[in-house]
Amino acid sequence: MSDQMSDPADRKLVVVLGDTELTAEVRAALESLPWPVRYVEDPAALAERADSGDLVLRSLGSSPFAEDATEPSRESTTTDSGRTLRARSPNPFEPNRLYEDAREYVDETLAAVRQSEDPDVDRGRLLAERMHTDLLRDNSLINRSLEPHDTYDLASHCVNVAVLSGKIALGMVSGVEDAVEVIHAGLLHDIGMAKLPAEMLRNPGTWSEREQESLRQHPVLGAEILERCAPRNEPLRRAVLQEHERARGQGYPYGLFDRDLDPIARILGVADVFEALSHPRTYRSPFTALQALERVVGMQDEYFSPQVVSALVNEISAFPLDSYVLISSGEIGRVVATDPGNILRPKVELVWDADWKRIPESGTLDLATRPDLTVARALLDSELPIT
Repeated sequence: MSDQMSDPADRKLVVVLGDTELTAEVRAALESLPWPVRYVEDPAALAERADSGDLVLRSLGSSPFAEDATEPSRESTTTDSGRTLRARSPNPFEPNRLYEDAREYVDETLAAVRQSEDPDVDRGRLLAERMHTDLLRDNSLINRSLEPHDTYDLASHCVNVAVLSGKIALGMVSGVEDAVEVIHAGLLHDIGMAKLPAEMLRNPGTWSEREQESLRQHPVLGAEILERCAPRNEPLRRAVLQEHERARGQGYPYGLFDRDLDPIARILGVADVFEALSHPRTYRSPFTALQALERVVGMQDEYFSPQVVSALVNEISAFPLDSYVLISSGEIGRVVATDPGNILRPKVELVWDADWKRIPESGTLDLATRPDLTVARALLDSELPIT
């Protein structure tokens, strides 16, 4: 490895392959990143192929680990502000670990705000970069964000909104330049909620008029926190401030119209409502992903940007993997694959027949090849036959 420190603008991404064969999709995702890519088959040759300052991506099974060639240790990296950020997992791009890292970060951020301490905004940006890389690779984080929860959890909600917002941003042809900034804003979009009384947050849906007015101030509180902690990141502050504004002035805190809204705020608003509909609240059960999509689509024009809603529909499967659907024939199947170009016709593994008797040797049904059949509706786990 060269002893000379390379200019950050000249950085490249060095991918150590070893025995791993990358799919065309993974290669395309890597080459869409803002660095030139160099592939190294023999790990022993890394010292000759990477310069100081390069980013190194090691393939460890199915989970690549990214490190900076300037760092002798994989344990930490230092941001421009001087904070040291430690990786909590040996494979930080592994989706489940990454999701939990993000959730832990939001939990700690909310706790810091409650204690009148400054949150670590830089650490959120680092997590957003990791999440962005994972979203480019596959849908693992999306699938995790769509998993049902038994109860409402603010930290999980923030992570889910960040994941969904990032996916929407990546699917938009225009309107947003930095998907990492979108994800970062998603993680912090409800930071102002930590300033509200804890008892109030434990009992949503039963708020008095005065409490509802307090709730409508949480974007302002969040923006004030970010103005103090990240004064140079105006897009982040603006997105958090405007996330609850709506297209025709129905939102809060200022009743802005779509033409005045920040592009990131438009995305956060759609992701926030979709996430809230598809997960439980203390006052209602969750809608299925399809039901939530249908409701958001019905809100476009009046509440949301049609461009953002279209990206949500195109990027988020109406029928998440491992969810159950009722076929028009009366059979029940488990979703095993989805086609982004035909989101209403997934491939399913048939589990119960039309009489709701378990099929002993289940077969696979590709609804894209069966125009005579459709998905009647998605099913919640509580609606499945007891066998």
